[in-house]
Amino acid sequence: MKSIWKEGLNNPGDYPTLTESIEADVVVIGAGITGLTVAQQLAHPGKRVVVLEARSVGGGCTGGSTGNLYSTLASGLSSIRKKWDDEAIRDVVESRAEAIDHIEATVAQFGIDCQFQRRPLYRLLTDVDSQSMESLESEREAMTQAGLHVMTEETPPLPFPVTRGLRLDNQAQFNAFHYVQGLARALGGLGVTLYEHSPVRDIDYKRGIVETDGGRVIAKHIVHATHTPKGVNLLQTEMIASREYAVSARLNDGSYPEGICFMLDPFHSLRSYQHQGDTYVMAIGEKHQTGEGQPESDHYQQLRAYLTTHFNVKEIEYQWSAQQYSSADGLPYIGRAHINDHTYVATGFSADGLTWGVLAGMVIGDLIRGRDNPWHQRFDARRFTPLKSATQWAKENVSVAKHFAKDYLSAEKLKALDGIVPGQATVATIDGEKLAIHRNEAGEFSVLSAVCPHMKCLVHWNEAETSWDCPCHGSRFDTQGEVIEGPSYSPLEKRHSS
Repeated sequence: MKSIWKEGLNNPGDYPTLTESIEADVVVIGAGITGLTVAQQLAHPGKRVVVLEARSVGGGCTGGSTGNLYSTLASGLSSIRKKWDDEAIRDVVESRAEAIDHIEATVAQFGIDCQFQRRPLYRLLTDVDSQSMESLESEREAMTQAGLHVMTEETPPLPFPVTRGLRLDNQAQFNAFHYVQGLARALGGLGVTLYEHSPVRDIDYKRGIVETDGGRVIAKHIVHATHTPKGVNLLQTEMIASREYAVSARLNDGSYPEGICFMLDPFHSLRSYQHQGDTYVMAIGEKHQTGEGQPESDHYQQLRAYLTTHFNVKEIEYQWSAQQYSSADGLPYIGRAHINDHTYVATGFSADGLTWGVLAGMVIGDLIRGRDNPWHQRFDARRFTPLKSATQWAKENVSVAKHFAKDYLSAEKLKALDGIVPGQATVATIDGEKLAIHRNEAGEFSVLSAVCPHMKCLVHWNEAETSWDCPCHGSRFDTQGEVIEGPSYSPLEKRHSS
């Protein structure tokens, strides 16, 4: 199964692969919603903007998103308020509302068919206990202090009972994949040059050279719009990478939820979507740290069970997943990288990446043009917040150290591959080398080095998505070793099955 968002696009873009050396004023790495918003801000006569995409436009996290847009945060504003202050949560809300308005204006400007609609957002409890009620009341207070008009909701549009909830109007939903495909076409007409299937393999920051498999871009400004910076970056020690899953189904009745429903049970996100005359309900959840999901658990099956428990399901037709990177102090890192003043990053979006990505594109576009941006200082990627960041920094780096020690010692020793049955994958030691071994259903082996090229952790098998995932900083690889996403420049090295 695949993402419902990628269905129904009559004219997807088809862009060339970079096969030569070219020059540009700005090179943007990543053609998701962040990278294309940066390019949109810079698209005007005389500015040479090149966008490099490792796979296809919107095919990464943008195409695996929820399609929800909101000025609050999925995890709530109250935790940010405790860590920061009231001014910080007002900045969060105002900046994110501005980003949603930007999407709405872009849809109108270029006539992008992506089903953009204003919708309410709900935060809902199915069980009432003192702790959950206290948490909901704390969130109401934070939302009010942030300038939001929040209402009590007792009868949300759901076919199962809800005991208490909050409602926030004038949020939005759309198909993010269709949006970026439409934006990419529009930017092509404005002089932006876009290359697909052109993964970045190395960057020379001193000379401003970005290398791909078949070419290079020489540019003054380099933008990492890749959800996490490529290569080794200081910010990666402060972020936790996570996976979250989604399933989508048609129902036997018309009880589709209208709006964004955040179920605090402990957390699922519900919404509906119309596609080719049919309506679908989707459930998102089952979040776990990348590379650390239990191999025997089927995250998709858990979501299917959740959906069938709460709705009269006719058929589940789609399933997909996406990656998140959570910052140490709760706010995203947007702006100039530590390495120099001409390199820019946008990361740490957690589960709120569509709106943060657009805001990041707007901020970085202003920085490159030399314009003041009211949100730059708040989300500055160079900020230093040791007290606010200490807990997560410690958690992430203890996790990395744990995997270095445990994984290298625990890989089972094999003398041959015969014991691996079709459909199975494992990390094992053969002749002293750590190998990632996968045998497909046809019985064919793929044998790779299990050492992640990024920071030398060992990859883990992700059974739900048939991928090799690094638990240290979130690099992910397919069964042939190619990079799917994450900071690694290079694929896993191939080994002979003999």
